[in-house]
Amino acid sequence: MKLKVVLPILGFEDETEYEFNQIDDYFYQLKGKKSLFTCINPFKIIKDYDFEIDDESSKKLKLSDDKELLVLNTMVLKEPFLESTINLAAPIIVNLTDKILGQIILSDYPYSLEEPLKNFIKEA
Repeated sequence: MKLKVVLPILGFEDETEYEFNQIDDYFYQLKGKKSLFTCINPFKIIKDYDFEIDDESSKKLKLSDDKELLVLNTMVLKEPFLESTINLAAPIIVNLTDKILGQIILSDYPYSLEEPLKNFIKEA
């Protein structure tokens, strides 16, 4: 599915569209013309991940209760995998109903740009 960018991903402001692919219940991929992001659904690993979206961003993302929404966080993949990091401070909001996405930058939240995955997932 192709998603139009309504709020750019920081550092990739020239990307206007991403191909959206679900890998499994946890992981997703966003592929642009010049970028490729592996993302994670934070609610699958963090019970208390919570934030508010400002009114202007909410309008651009066409957020409402009747829309199918998804929150994703970009990852930097590393070896071993549990050393990978998650950007929790700048989630990507996906409006699947309207096929749009945007990144919001959180302020006044205790979230890191590089939170280790191993802090949330224990080795089996």
